[in-house]
Amino acid sequence: MKKIISSALLVSLMPAFVFAQGVTDLPTLINKIDDLVNSAIWLLVSLAVIFIVWNSVQFILKAGDSEARKTYQAAIMWGIVGLFVILSIWGLVNILNNTFGVENQYNQGQATSDMNSLILPRNQP
Repeated sequence: MKKIISSALLVSLMPAFVFAQGVTDLPTLINKIDDLVNSAIWLLVSLAVIFIVWNSVQFILKAGDSEARKTYQAAIMWGIVGLFVILSIWGLVNILNNTFGVENQYNQGQATSDMNSLILPRNQP
């Protein structure tokens, strides 16, 4: 069992090792960490929504059993609370990033250059 858990942990850390290949300076490292955190947040939000939907379906299907309905009702409530906490913390971090002028320069520059090529076409002779 320990071997399976350690293998699963190693596989879950593989994206961090892959992202570490292109790190040459501190801003690049910060951008890579930011990308990983954003991916983790989207994963957590997705899991929370799936958890809420699953428990909602189970709540509807257990129409006759009041004890099971109470259990699923509590699970739905805690799923909503968890989703609220995840999104609140994500929002507060974004507010702090915008307040102190921290931005993901790698992604911002890439999006800006793509957008400029769409908005401002080059004059062709």
